[in-house]
Amino acid sequence: MKLRFFMYSFVLFLLVGCTERNDWPTEVEVIKEQPAVTVDLAMIGDVLLHKRIAQYEDFNPSFEPMKDILSSYDYLIANQESAPIANEFGIIGYPRFSSPPHILNTLQYVGVDMLNLANNHTVDWGQPGIRTLFENVEAANFPYIGAYQSDEDRYTPRIVDIDGVLIGMLGYTYGTNGFYLPENSSYSVNYIEDAKIIRDIENLKSLVDVVAVSMHWGPEYVTTENEEQRRLASLLNDAGADVVFGSHPHILQPYTKLTNDKGQETHVFYSIGNFFATITSVPDTFIGGAASVSITKQGQDVTVSNPTFTASTMIMEGDHYVIYPLAHVQERAVRDLTWVQEVLGPDVTIR
Repeated sequence: MKLRFFMYSFVLFLLVGCTERNDWPTEVEVIKEQPAVTVDLAMIGDVLLHKRIAQYEDFNPSFEPMKDILSSYDYLIANQESAPIANEFGIIGYPRFSSPPHILNTLQYVGVDMLNLANNHTVDWGQPGIRTLFENVEAANFPYIGAYQSDEDRYTPRIVDIDGVLIGMLGYTYGTNGFYLPENSSYSVNYIEDAKIIRDIENLKSLVDVVAVSMHWGPEYVTTENEEQRRLASLLNDAGADVVFGSHPHILQPYTKLTNDKGQETHVFYSIGNFFATITSVPDTFIGGAASVSITKQGQDVTVSNPTFTASTMIMEGDHYVIYPLAHVQERAVRDLTWVQEVLGPDVTIR
């Protein structure tokens, strides 16, 4: 009580003294609280042009029903799995893909901002294919992650500034189907290697508010992640990744949020499935969509929340496949939103 009284008396003395001497400041600095900024980061699944759809002269009609949804995200990534290099190699489907470059125009048309190029088909056509890939991607002025043109390119941080929210992007693949480039071009494809991933995330973490990682991993055509995916997800969590978007299984897999003993949270979408591909032998691969999170920044405080999956499906109309929001065509699709929720789990909003 004595201490409280002393402090009160001292403050009162100061106030009285200032009043008597009339030396209050003539201008008062008002400290304004910085407003919160929220942005949505999203990724769509595999854009893998099997020969049936690769021959379309215009892809816009196939993507049109999804345009408003995709354009609504503040930043959108696509996994461009089949290299758009048909101007040099012709249109080729499975197992070594070569797709028309005008798929890039359609992706930009519907709102895609960045391409992930780290996948098992990146070097289907060797060094000439890689060279053509980058020529076409650069001609379209498309930012990219996961494959690079030089060591300098590989170590240039991919940082996106969205209304003051800084997001760092990384991409990796488990392999390239047994095709490899010369040893002196190891920068060309980012392979999944523990030490490299940890180093990359740690280097990027100090420069950004959020680190997002595209991981091309896991078994194909199964709706549950495997032990290696879980191990890598834990490694990514410990390294400091905030968001993980998974691809390669061509089918949906669960979402989870990991939290380590330091409080680091990582939102993990183990697989977001196909977006534009025709694996007719596995009908569930016709269900895909866009995985997203909301990033809120206020001052130095940054939170990642609201994991959401907007489901899509491919429907044959006439002689063309068209991508629709699954919610609009459930009665015509191979699966419905209930199935999507069951696969992804209860902790993600499905729409």
